[in-house]
Amino acid sequence: MDKIGKPRGLIDYLALSDEPREREGQPPKAVWKHILRPRTIVYTTLWSLVGVGLLFALFIRADIDLTVEPVRNPTYVTLSDGSIRNTYVLRLRNKHGEPRDFRISLRSDEILRIDLEGTNRNIITVPADSTMQQRVYVVARPQDPAASQDRTDLRFWVEDVMNEERASRSSVFNGKE
Repeated sequence: MDKIGKPRGLIDYLALSDEPREREGQPPKAVWKHILRPRTIVYTTLWSLVGVGLLFALFIRADIDLTVEPVRNPTYVTLSDGSIRNTYVLRLRNKHGEPRDFRISLRSDEILRIDLEGTNRNIITVPADSTMQQRVYVVARPQDPAASQDRTDLRFWVEDVMNEERASRSSVFNGKE
């Protein structure tokens, strides 16, 4: 208003609560009193806590992740030498910014062998920031107890070859019974 030579406050922004005060001749509330109300402070605090919680979750997440899905059709296959084979689909998630090599291994109380589809090694490369599926075969020889037992507990382990970070998931090996 100063630029065009008119009095200040001729055109102004007011809150609805300031209009009755102005009619009574009282000055309007200061702008900071409109902004710093209890509701505004509570909302700002809550959104800040949500943001801090998300940042905390981002920094504590594991850099590798593993899921295991047994292939259930059929639950097991009897090979020509009498061995029992189960098939699993492993999903490996690499959350690093560069491709990583992962070693896949198996732990069980019984004797079991692990084979990866498409490779004769137990190491696969997962591209940066992506998920890769790998079909895995677990075989029990006919003379081993796992081949004749109904269920045998096992645990798949994935280890980052570069920094030795590990992840694991449990599953079950299905035998003939």
